[in-house]
Amino acid sequence: MTEQLFLGYDFAMWQARGIKLPLSAPMGHLIVVGGSGSGKSTGLLYWLAKMKKADVPAELHIMDFKASREFSRITEHYAEYEDCCGKIADFYQTFSALGEGGDGTVKILLIDEIAGLLTHLGMTKEGKAEADKIRMIMSSILMLGRSRNCYLWLAMQRYTATIFPASSGAADNFHIRVGLGRLTADGRKGLFAGEHLEAEETLLFTQGNGLMLADGQPLQTLIIPQVSKKRLLEILRA
Repeated sequence: MTEQLFLGYDFAMWQARGIKLPLSAPMGHLIVVGGSGSGKSTGLLYWLAKMKKADVPAELHIMDFKASREFSRITEHYAEYEDCCGKIADFYQTFSALGEGGDGTVKILLIDEIAGLLTHLGMTKEGKAEADKIRMIMSSILMLGRSRNCYLWLAMQRYTATIFPASSGAADNFHIRVGLGRLTADGRKGLFAGEHLEAEETLLFTQGNGLMLADGQPLQTLIIPQVSKKRLLEILRA
């Protein structure tokens, strides 16, 4: 296993350098925000492929609420539409049974378009109760996951703190925060409150690039290398 995981490039001051994180706790809790076409799914696939090539023993649980099929056939722990609710509950049952340090496998619960899932569930009384249950599960994983080697990865088009229970601390509990493309003022504040990047207002954020804040590192620009989704899926499905 390599000692560091490559995430992309930092183009601060227009001089590219690699962004790497130690593999002592691979990736950690991660949240990525960006509008449609900003590169969220490509980024997620890229980071998962990098973990696989680094021989990180990972068990992936992927919830693709909108059935984009961009994550299909990567893992047997996969669900779409409202089936995501049952699979999230299954992950939580596994998570709850783990002791300190986990079982030697990095377990990742990836929920694509989490805000859409919770909004959809909130349209009915029964669904609202299910949404509250998912919020509780996410909060528990955020608080206790690192000690059990279990991590929450979330993707959404617009950042909103309402997807978390008030007691969870929202974005502050994520070890890696990524905003791709042009973020709204509220989205930027929610993800990177109190963080400043020199000359940020002069940068043009487009598909596949944006801002990143990781534990132990300052706020920096992020460029995800241009790799086809087809190639990334070949790596992950092999």
